[in-house]
Amino acid sequence: MQFSLYAGLLLLSCLVSIALAGYASHRTSDKVMRAFLFLMLGVFLWSFTYLLEAVSTSIEYKLVWAVLSVTDLIVPVLFLNFVLQFSRLGNRIPPVALALLMIIPAISFLLAVTFPFHGLVWPEIYVVQSMLAGISLIYIHGAWYWVEIVYSFLLYFAAAGVLLHSVIRSPPVYAVQMWLIFVSSLFPFISSLLYALASPIFLGIDFTPISFTVTGLIFIYAITRYLLFDLIPVAHEQILIDMQEGVIVIDERDRIVEINPAAGTMLSLSMDVIGSHISVLSPFLPSCVTEGQDCSLPENQISHIGDRWIEFRVYPIQTDKSLAKGEGRILLCIDVTERELSKLDLQSRNEQLETMNLQLEHEVTERRAAEQSLRLVNKKLNLLTSITRHDILNWVTVVNGYSRMLEDSYPESDPAYLKKILQAGESIGEIISFTGVYEEMGSQAPQWISIDMIFVEPDITQLSSKISVTRDVSGLFVYADLMFSKVFYNLLDNSIRHGGGASQVRISGFHSGQNYCLVYEDNGCGIPDNEKELVFKQGHGKNTGLGLFLIREILDITGIGIKECGVFGEGARFEILIPEGGFRFNSSSSK
Repeated sequence: MQFSLYAGLLLLSCLVSIALAGYASHRTSDKVMRAFLFLMLGVFLWSFTYLLEAVSTSIEYKLVWAVLSVTDLIVPVLFLNFVLQFSRLGNRIPPVALALLMIIPAISFLLAVTFPFHGLVWPEIYVVQSMLAGISLIYIHGAWYWVEIVYSFLLYFAAAGVLLHSVIRSPPVYAVQMWLIFVSSLFPFISSLLYALASPIFLGIDFTPISFTVTGLIFIYAITRYLLFDLIPVAHEQILIDMQEGVIVIDERDRIVEINPAAGTMLSLSMDVIGSHISVLSPFLPSCVTEGQDCSLPENQISHIGDRWIEFRVYPIQTDKSLAKGEGRILLCIDVTERELSKLDLQSRNEQLETMNLQLEHEVTERRAAEQSLRLVNKKLNLLTSITRHDILNWVTVVNGYSRMLEDSYPESDPAYLKKILQAGESIGEIISFTGVYEEMGSQAPQWISIDMIFVEPDITQLSSKISVTRDVSGLFVYADLMFSKVFYNLLDNSIRHGGGASQVRISGFHSGQNYCLVYEDNGCGIPDNEKELVFKQGHGKNTGLGLFLIREILDITGIGIKECGVFGEGARFEILIPEGGFRFNSSSSK
């Protein structure tokens, strides 16, 4: 084993290439980084086989490593693949094409393995010694070697052409990246050219793998200074293909020069229209495009094509800041079907709403007229009932008065008949009075009514003087009809008239969930179980049968319920259930 300056330079090349491969291995999900990884691994393999040949002193081992180093022909293929991926043109090259490019390297390797039998690769080999490389071999190049050289240079020229084309079309920051990659590739190219044409001058030493050290350093500079692999150019052609909006490019001669798949789908066109005059699109396009009118400003037009709505936007292509100079137009096609369908649906709904509004206006007008007529009718009916009630009460008074006069003037007459006449007259008077109360019920909006204030009203006070009333509830306000006091008036009246000797009445209350239960109870005879619900029916009872019926009607106006749940023989008990929000207590009340 021997060590030389040449071997040291090859070792440096190995270290640089494997370091860059390690850097790329952390981002293998990206196509560009994966291509760069394969390129650096190929460079490492090339430099490493040359290194092993350089440190070997045995002719046999040198020949083994020389045969393996023929795999260096894959590096130009990998370099072309890297350039295509970096410039975002890799998708245009099918994988099978790259696989076919490996045929020549595979043939070269087979010929190198069998070189003693044909001489196509190395017809002659000489052993030399130099200060730079120590013991080394000089390979006389056979016919196949020149096939390899031409093949390698063709691949390099293809890659260089892609780079230069990308430099011209890329923004400055991307152009610098392309230039650095191009410059880095010049060193292996020049080294290969010198070795091919002047190998004996350099005593068989191939500087190509050593030149990769300079290439690697340029890559490191590009990575750290110009964000190589972090800021990678995007192919504009691929963007055009992937766009969901249709794009049609028209040149200054009104020829179609580009159309993307989305536009073809929207307009049912094939790529064959490229090169045709825009007149082939006249059924779809805005007039400013097909008629050559001024399109210096964006114009919009929506066309109904089949079952789709397409919006067209026309923009001039300008390479000069002057609006007067244009080199073509870009036609943007946008599918706005959902938007147009929504507009039509909204328009239909607006028309329906307008129709409904007209109908409602007519109905409201008719209802107002009906309400006005109803108010007039009610007013006349109220006036009529008021006059009729007043007249009936007057005549009832006359009947009662003459009945009493008959009773006083003819004491020998049957008093039972006169008593029945008097009772009938009083009943008629009470019924007529009830109609007046019932007429007023619900005529005004409900209000908050104090229970304490009810029991100081004159009518209630007059009844309270006939029976003992105990109130355990104070400060309670109930949201009820203004006739709410009639509830307690009728309850007290019932206890006095029909309580069977009731002498005490107790008013209490308790919370029942979110509601409040107000309790009225006396110590009279109570109500039989089979009549607890009947007492609230109209006409049921010993007198007019309207008192408890009136109570339920008054309470029902604001959703208040009432039921009788006392024990017959122990007294009547009426529970008035006030719903949540229908009662409140003042701050100093006892609940």
